[in-house]
Amino acid sequence: MESKKTLHILLFILTFFTLTYSDIFLNPQVPQTLENYKLMFLENWPYSVSLLVILFAHEMGHYLPAKHYGVKATWPYFIPLPVGPIGTMGAVIQIKQQIPDKKVLFDIGIGGPTASLVLSVIAWLVGISLSKVIEIPPDFDRSGFLFFGDSLFTYFTTQWILGPIDLATMDIQAHPLAKAGWVGLLITAVNLLPFGQLDGGHVIYSMFGENYRKWIHGLFVFFLIFALIHFTWLLWGFIIYYVVKIEHPFIRDSISGIGKFRFYFGASMLVTFLIIFVPKPIILGSEFEESSLLMDIFRLITHNIGLD
Repeated sequence: MESKKTLHILLFILTFFTLTYSDIFLNPQVPQTLENYKLMFLENWPYSVSLLVILFAHEMGHYLPAKHYGVKATWPYFIPLPVGPIGTMGAVIQIKQQIPDKKVLFDIGIGGPTASLVLSVIAWLVGISLSKVIEIPPDFDRSGFLFFGDSLFTYFTTQWILGPIDLATMDIQAHPLAKAGWVGLLITAVNLLPFGQLDGGHVIYSMFGENYRKWIHGLFVFFLIFALIHFTWLLWGFIIYYVVKIEHPFIRDSISGIGKFRFYFGASMLVTFLIIFVPKPIILGSEFEESSLLMDIFRLITHNIGLD
């Protein structure tokens, strides 16, 4: 048991370092000097700390209801990622025994995204208010840079707080809190995908029961349309189909059902998913001048029927 606690703590510490230094670690364009690592720490620690708090709150949103119902669960496993613009693949807990019924499943499933949603929204709103709008020179080459995409929520709140902003000629110099909020919202949205044993899968299965098996595969096919917009969702399609699975394993009904409050709360979270979902999470600078496969198909269809 003590060795397992050591593993949880070690992964937590490693994730702090990968969050802080993912932009510089193994980056050939940045000199690997102690001074640069000090500067990166001073710049990024608000991002690292706030995102760790968001991830920890998400997992506690699962862990505490599990403990309340007497369901055995592990401490959170944080997942460090030493490369890439984010620095982590999130965190998970492992449920160690069968969940007794759908009401318990709902409460364990909904707690995580609720906690991370609230904290991510706060971090985003505070962070974007501390961010700066910068002009992009007309001849600026974006091809060597990565950009974070927008959800409906991040786009309209950015325009409300900092706008009006023309993203063709302007960019946001995001505060680390805004970055933490953006990543937290992305992780929350991914977890709310309504498939298998993702949080959204727990919620939607608890709400609709066994009848959902009649239409969940059709919903998965609809989800794959987003792979035409951005390759990220093709990868997630493979993960869902082969690892997470489309359908949820059988859990028996609660004697009293889940109740109206839980049903409407679940429905509100699924609507929230649509608002925070990011169609193109990470955008290469070169993609600004390119269309997606979906847009190419749309143009081909409209051209063939004479609408262009």
